[in-house]
Amino acid sequence: MTVNYNEPITFGRGGNATKLNCAGISFTEDEGRSWTLAPVAELDVQLPFARRDVMLEVEASPFLVPDILTAQNVFVFLGGLFVGYYTLTGHTVRSFPINRGLVSGRTMRLTLVMPAATSPHALGLGEDLRQLGIYLTSITFKTAP
Repeated sequence: MTVNYNEPITFGRGGNATKLNCAGISFTEDEGRSWTLAPVAELDVQLPFARRDVMLEVEASPFLVPDILTAQNVFVFLGGLFVGYYTLTGHTVRSFPINRGLVSGRTMRLTLVMPAATSPHALGLGEDLRQLGIYLTSITFKTAP
């Protein structure tokens, strides 16, 4: 599926991310958001050839446990190349510049790495065995109008 610029990739059961080849993301939630299920979450995205530089915008909330897990570090890669890093301590929207030369019109893998992803079960907080990292709301590839 081709991803259009300035149109968000949405999550949750009804989100359009379900049409992408994804790994490490749960699509069982009804709220229009999705948990990452492992320390690595990946989406295959095909973007049209870029005529200008692109911004990657990620809107998400971290899985946190007071006094135990106070932040989620997120490393972002596109096509195997490092794009950026950020620390999530609450719901946030982060943007990263992408050189237009990286966008070739071919399918690329967007990878989010969260080394601190952990399961509530491992922390003694319930039976959920998923290794939660971030709760994705949207991912948007933006270009200037």
